[in-house]
Formats: sequence, C-alpha cells, structure tokens
Amino acid sequence: MRRKEIVRALQRLAFAAEMKGDRRARAWSGAAWALRQSDEDLHLLAQEGRLTELKGVGRSTAALVADLLDDLRPALLDELEADLPAGLFELRKVKGLGPKKVKALWEALGVASLAELEQACRENRLVELKGFGAKTQQKVLAEIARLRESAGKRRRDQAWALVRPVLRALREHGRAEVGGALRRGMELVEAMPIVTTAPPDAAAATGAGSAGAGSAGAGSTDEGAADAVERVHVRPGAFGWALLQRSASEAHLEALRARAAERGVELEALEAEREEDVYDALGLAPTPPERREPGVPLVTAGKARTPLVRREDLRGALHNHTTASDGAHTLRQMRDAAAAAGLSYLGISEHSVSAFYARGLDVERLRAQREAIAELNAEGSACTLLTGVESDILEDGALDYADDVLAELEVVVASVHRRYAQDREAATRRLANAARHPRAAVLGHPTGRLLLGRAPTDVDMAAVLDACVEGGCAVELNANPARLDLSAAHLAMAKARGVPVSIAADAHSMGELANLEHGVAVARRAGLTAEDVLNARPLDALRRWLASRAS
Repeated sequence: MRRKEIVRALQRLAFAAEMKGDRRARAWSGAAWALRQSDEDLHLLAQEGRLTELKGVGRSTAALVADLLDDLRPALLDELEADLPAGLFELRKVKGLGPKKVKALWEALGVASLAELEQACRENRLVELKGFGAKTQQKVLAEIARLRESAGKRRRDQAWALVRPVLRALREHGRAEVGGALRRGMELVEAMPIVTTAPPDAAAATGAGSAGAGSAGAGSTDEGAADAVERVHVRPGAFGWALLQRSASEAHLEALRARAAERGVELEALEAEREEDVYDALGLAPTPPERREPGVPLVTAGKARTPLVRREDLRGALHNHTTASDGAHTLRQMRDAAAAAGLSYLGISEHSVSAFYARGLDVERLRAQREAIAELNAEGSACTLLTGVESDILEDGALDYADDVLAELEVVVASVHRRYAQDREAATRRLANAARHPRAAVLGHPTGRLLLGRAPTDVDMAAVLDACVEGGCAVELNANPARLDLSAAHLAMAKARGVPVSIAADAHSMGELANLEHGVAVARRAGLTAEDVLNARPLDALRRWLASRAS
C-alpha cells in the first residue's frame, strides 16, 4: 500500500474511533498527519523497525502501518466499523464536517447517510443544532450537490494510476490503448475504456482479467475502481474504429458517419488497424482525440492542420517550488530533475511573504535565493534556473512585494491564495488589476479551483483576459492534476485574444515535473499550438519577451 492509502486508512480508523468515543482516535489522527508530512521511505523504516521514530507513531500504530504496507486490512478497522452505519463514512466527504460534527449529527438527529443529511437540511433541522446554524446548513446542501455532481469522477492522475498497470499487462499480449475522457484531454474522468487486441484468456492470466484488476488491489481506497476500467477486446482489423468510437464526442462520430454514408463506406466492416485508416477511408485528415468535439470541423485530406502543442515542445517550466518554501527538494535537485526531463530552463517561484503557512520568503530570503541561483547557474548545466517568486495577489489586486523587489526577479507569477469571499465584480477587479501590474509576468491558477474539491472563483474571465492583453501578462495553465486551471474553455478564450499561456508544473517535488503531461493534454483540448505557449519558447526568446514587457 502506498503512503497516501495508509494515511487514508489511518484517518478512517481515527474517524471510526471518534464515532465510538475511543480515545485512540487522536493517536491515529496524529499518526496520519505525521506520515503525510514525512518524506521518509516507509518500507525501509518498517524493515529496520524504525517506524516509531516518526513523531506521533507509537508501537501499536507502527504495527498497524507495517500491516498496511503489506496490504493487510487491520482487524481493528473491522471491529470499530462492526456496528457503525456505512453511511457515516460518506459524511466524511462533506467539506466542513469534521468527526465531531458528524458525531453530533448522528447522535442528535439520527443522520447516518448523505440522503438523511440532505433531508435534515431540507427540514431546517441543522439550524438549531449547537455548532451549526443557517449558514452551515446552506453550505452543507451545496456540498452535497457538489458530491453528487462529482460522483464516479476521478482526476487525471488518479485515472492513470488505475489504467497504467492494466495497459502494461495487456501489452504483453497485443495492442492496447485507453480511450474515453482520459485520451480526450478532459480534466475529470469517469469510464476508462481500454481497447485491446489481447485475447481475454491471456489478459486474465496477467491479472488484468476483470475490468480494473491489477490496479485496485486489496488496499485500494478508490471505491468503484474495479468497474471503471473496461476492456474491449477486438481483432486487429477492427482496432482503429473501436478506439476512435471510444475517443470522440457523439457529435464527431455523427459527422464521421454522415461522411461515410456520402462515400458509401461501411464503418463497422472497415478494415482499420489504426484510427488514421478510418480517416483515410473517408478522405479526411486525422483529428486528434483532444479535438474531437462539437464545433470542431472535419478537415479534408491534404489540407494543412497546425499541429497541437506536444510535451516535447516545452522548453521549460516557470512555476516551481523548493525546500526554501513548501517544496520537497532543493534547488540543485529540482534543476537536475528538470534537465533529466529535457527542460532547458526552470523558473523558481517560491511562495511569497504573505504565505506564512507555506514558509513564504521575506525579502532577505528571496535575495539569498537569487544569489544561490546565480551560483548554481555559474556551475553550468543543461538547465538554467530562473529567479522568480509566486507573489500573492492582495485583496485589491496589488502584489505583496514592493515593485523594486519584484524588479530584481526574472519571472513573477501572481496568484491568489486567500479568496476573501469576494463577489464576482470584486474578484474580477482583483485579478484584472494584478494582470495589469507591470511586474506580473504570469497570472497563476486564475480561478483557484481544486477539482472535486473547490469550485472556481466566480469571475468575468473575458474581462480578466482583456486585462492580460492590456498589461502584457501571460496566463497560467496550472498542470497540477488537482487544479488544471485554467480550463480548456478559458484557454481557448486566451488563445483568441493572443494571450500567451504558461503550462506550469507547479512542482513541489522532482516527480511533480511530470505534471506537465496533464497540462499539455488540456492545452491540446483547447486547440493550443506551440506558438500559443510561453514556455515552448527557447530561453533567449523567453528572456526577450520578459524584457520587452518590463521596459
């Protein structure tokens, strides 16, 4: 079991214990926090009998963690859950309801499921309950609606974690490709169909015999994982059309069927080992999966189609963190990882002075990091480090450093981290003012959304992007799979206005540089080419752009 799964298991134990008034709840909750904060190798600690060296992990909890590492379900969990309503665990998903509030709802109102909670809200029964009130009741109703809307959906990284092992197993016996929303560059994924030429019996022998098997083990906490990955077995000559059908909108498929009818082509009988063979038979240029959407026209074969941006087009990444703020790796480690990933420059944008919770840098520490970057660059490397900061946008749109401090840096990413519950007009004005700031090079994760977790800020994005044009500011596609902000629809608006897009890893560790892949998928869905992407420019061209807007 992986660290995140162990943390979730301990949190579930703590929750069950809290419901029963078991004093061990606090210890397990503390252990979950300690494991989440630690970057130690848990398997190594367990092998060496050193799990108790982690703060908050005693001997009994260490034994629990060791079992979880071996994918063993703790007997304690079965004991604690034995007479608890299963629906209580659903209530943990409601943002703002901690264990104490869930217990109060259960004991005072008999609420033990989302449906019962919703009914209690509809009947105004939370209003008089101690610790709740009318505002809390409305927020709970909104959260229930959000949970219903997001049910069965996964982020791209979560979906790939399920799909990759199945693809590996199937590819030992034939071709295999994933379709659906994952292939089409969507931010959230439901069904994950895998089209394969591997025979069903061979696939079963690898451990991928049932949908999702091999990806959702005994320790998986992803409910419904086994049903989400669907295998579609086809003969080689049917592979192209089968994959295309599962990698396009219904509008795109209808357009293909109409074209086929005009040309007398029977798609179901067509021999097509590749998707391109289907388009060839219809006299069309292939449409990339990310662009098989309503409103995107078919293109006749022979007509030039501008290539969409690819991961290999990215020359660098402008928004990244190190141990100086809340990152896990040092400047040198991040630089070397970026070089290994084929990037020729890496922007360092630590959290700013306002972000005390993330060890944000004051002016002295910011200048010290600038000197450290200069020293590392002097050593020579395939990857150049760029000085910068992720400066917080204050309530009125100002940035949280003086202009002369910001002028010392190469790349200033301006981001909102505290939202102040502003209305649409105020939130729009705040972002627009920041976009016009002479030192703001990139507007970071503009809507502040967290996929499946927090709704985007309500802003007039057209007005914000117009302000980017006025201020010469680029806009960010934050490629953290929990964000993917801006959305494809907003990116298309940026492209239409000529606003450059920075595809940002927002990496807080070396491994998170791989976030760029998720960003590229969404950028392609928006129709972005390499010319639209700021960090697809070579370093000298990027520096010219930065210098031109600062002059």
